[in-house]
Amino acid sequence: MRNKINSKERLTSRIIPLTIPLDPDEQTGWKPYHQFRGTADNADDFSCHVSVLVQGHCPHPPHTHPEEEILLMLAGEANLILPQMPSSDGNQELPLRRGQFVYYPSHFPHTLRAVSPKPANYLMFKWLAHSGVRNGQLGFGCFDALKPRNEGAAEHELPLLFEGPTGGMRKLHSHATTLPPSAGHASHAHAYEAAIVLLEGELETLGRRVGAHSIIFYAGGDPHSIHNPGDVTARYVVFEFHGGKAESFYRKITDLQRWKGKLKGILHLS
Repeated sequence: MRNKINSKERLTSRIIPLTIPLDPDEQTGWKPYHQFRGTADNADDFSCHVSVLVQGHCPHPPHTHPEEEILLMLAGEANLILPQMPSSDGNQELPLRRGQFVYYPSHFPHTLRAVSPKPANYLMFKWLAHSGVRNGQLGFGCFDALKPRNEGAAEHELPLLFEGPTGGMRKLHSHATTLPPSAGHASHAHAYEAAIVLLEGELETLGRRVGAHSIIFYAGGDPHSIHNPGDVTARYVVFEFHGGKAESFYRKITDLQRWKGKLKGILHLS
């Protein structure tokens, strides 16, 4: 796992295998493992870290920050402490178990406390961007990437978990995927950044074969394919980070009709 951070790095597509459970700091009860940080086409600052939290401990008091975050529980259980969340019983805590995750909008007060005998292991994506919208922002939400599929649903279905504009992104999107053995998606590229967290099974992408808990990051514009080389169904959650300027530029340079029109104009002038 990576521990060095280069905040000036231009993020490229990458795979980071994780070994769960993580080793905790017995003195503090919490230990973060930084994975990457840098700039991206659709974010001025984008980072990822995983942490381990011992039962009864919090990493910090409830706090806020301008960045948006996604927190995904990989193992163990924790209670989110959310001072601004309404509660009929006065208990402003929300339990979070393996496969569940939350989205924190900018300046949303939060922290968490581990409650399971085995330490909680969780992953966080954190970003600062300025291509979002002021109105109609996506609010705080809790989602389950391992929720059982509906009966009769296709094995490779892509159930939407959430989608909407945020203060930092023109659109933030997430869906869960089940990929049967030998199935996959052909090489393609997109303007937005995307992150995948593999929860179960194996995947092959970017020339590597990886197992559960691996982090896959696709930089905007980078071609990639994905395939399940294993003998069991792979289950993973996808996060898409849609900005504004980069996607607009990407659409312009890949729009064949636009270039055909320009070519006709040039030929007509000549």
